[in-house]
Amino acid sequence: MGNKRNIKLLKRNLLWILFIGFSLYAIWQREDEFIFVSQSQYALGKYIVWTIFFCFLAYSIYASTKENFFKTLSLFSKKFWGWQIGIDLYIGLLLPLVLISLHGGILVFLIWLIPVLIYANLATLLYLALNYDSLVSHFII
Repeated sequence: MGNKRNIKLLKRNLLWILFIGFSLYAIWQREDEFIFVSQSQYALGKYIVWTIFFCFLAYSIYASTKENFFKTLSLFSKKFWGWQIGIDLYIGLLLPLVLISLHGGILVFLIWLIPVLIYANLATLLYLALNYDSLVSHFII
């Protein structure tokens, strides 16, 4: 009885387990002692990005405890506005994907492509938070 419950729990939370695993791996790969602290003169931005990321992650996990994502998506996809919003979201993800490609190269782009396509802004916020100082330095004259 306990195994069936554990398997059901695992299936229900598989996407979150994968995201947390990917996030921990991405943080571990940084080998940077300043993951949560910025060394730039625009340090406040990094704290804001991390705060937005953790708040959005917490709300997303909370929402997944209240409603099934795939059932909601199937209802959403039956509406014209649902399709419009979905298309708009994925068109909007092209910019962060281009930024990731320009910043990290093709290998980094390929590593982040699937998480960005599945988790959308959660993955892009994570990338931005992890690479904040480096990304900001490209825009500072």
